[in-house]
Amino acid sequence: MNHKFVPVVAAILIIGIMLSSTPLAAGQVTTLAFGPKLEVVTIPQDNQKLKTGVIVLGLAGTGTDLMSQHKIIVTYNGGLLMWRVGDPEPLVFCNTLEKDKVNVIPDPKDGIGPQYSVENLMTKLVDVSTEFICKVRWTSPAPGWLESKGVLDVYFIGTAKPVWISDNILAVEAVMAVGKTVVVGSDIQDICVLGYAVSGSTAALTDADDATSFSKPDGSLHYIFANAMGNFVSCEQLALVERDALGLPIPTGQDPAATEPLAA
Repeated sequence: MNHKFVPVVAAILIIGIMLSSTPLAAGQVTTLAFGPKLEVVTIPQDNQKLKTGVIVLGLAGTGTDLMSQHKIIVTYNGGLLMWRVGDPEPLVFCNTLEKDKVNVIPDPKDGIGPQYSVENLMTKLVDVSTEFICKVRWTSPAPGWLESKGVLDVYFIGTAKPVWISDNILAVEAVMAVGKTVVVGSDIQDICVLGYAVSGSTAALTDADDATSFSKPDGSLHYIFANAMGNFVSCEQLALVERDALGLPIPTGQDPAATEPLAA
């Protein structure tokens, strides 16, 4: 869900908690305060060496992995939250920002080009949150109770195509109401969306040979990649290579922050 809806949801959450007969274990807070806040920590599990989540679209073969998994823990004033199943709980929202690269060239009309004269490639951020959905799975320390630690599954739900290949910023926000106070916390992570897995230090237009698959109960195949990023240590670099291999070269454009024309 987009963070733009957080204030509305938070307001609804406040009403729900005020009407609830069972407050969260963190305790009642009856006055609005700016000090208390949630601490959100997420840890990607797909590539723990590079500390990034990985999604493989399978554009050059049959191997796909459309889910990125992250550990998550949410604490309030340093302590875990606990609540009964069905009672109000921390709400988790995810936004995904795609980091695209643009070759900045001077505008033919006004001559304005890069913001910085020796700029190589401009990073352009694009909100692609509608192409992903996240689901949090809280642990259950006792029957009928949930606790604010678990896993965060992030799914790619768009149509697989080269334009989505990119290094992405995953912004995770947690919102809850404690008494009459709304508390918020956030964390960021990386998700590397690839068109196909690679092996070694090359990015040939084929799936890597390190993929393993097994049948799920519904009859479909689940693919696992030993190392979808090969020897690449940067998702951004690998994304540029794959986008180019799939016919999506670096686009040109102008830097909206530039205000002065380039010197002759």
